[in-house]
Amino acid sequence: MPEIAALRRVTDSIEQASVLDKAVDLDRKVVNALIRPRALRQILHGVPFGHPIHPLMVQVPLGAWISAAVLDLVGGKGNEKAAKTLVGLGVASAGSASVAGYTDWSEMNREQLRTGWVHQAVNWVGITFYGLSWLQRKRGNHAAGRTLGFIGLATVSVGGYLGGHLSYRQRGGVSTSGEVPFDA
Repeated sequence: MPEIAALRRVTDSIEQASVLDKAVDLDRKVVNALIRPRALRQILHGVPFGHPIHPLMVQVPLGAWISAAVLDLVGGKGNEKAAKTLVGLGVASAGSASVAGYTDWSEMNREQLRTGWVHQAVNWVGITFYGLSWLQRKRGNHAAGRTLGFIGLATVSVGGYLGGHLSYRQRGGVSTSGEVPFDA
């Protein structure tokens, strides 16, 4: 089956979007200033674990949010509280996954930086929808919470697609000889 041409045009345009470079460069400087100690960078890169940890860490928020969506689809009074808890868990765990992702991202080449920057921006929009979802659920407005959650899931799915493109098409953070990339 051939690749969907429209998706390829989108990812190619992101890779070539030099308009992003000022924001990319600013964010890269911030990340490099905040994640300074070599030992911290190595932990966030996953050196002690033998491979990058960002892909592992995103499983917690995504798993929580997908599970919440299933509970929302099933419905029922008991599921509302569980779904709210899962949405909150996803929001709370997204930050640490982002920090590891930013650390890896800060070491990539220009086209990968652009794709990664859009990846993180889309995901932060999704995380915002999930934060609003949790707030609505906490206030007892479960219908709005469910709607915001489904919008959040669709948004982070787009972000995940871009993350997959960054990893698999652009080979961002991929080792060339078995070592952990970015072992600086």
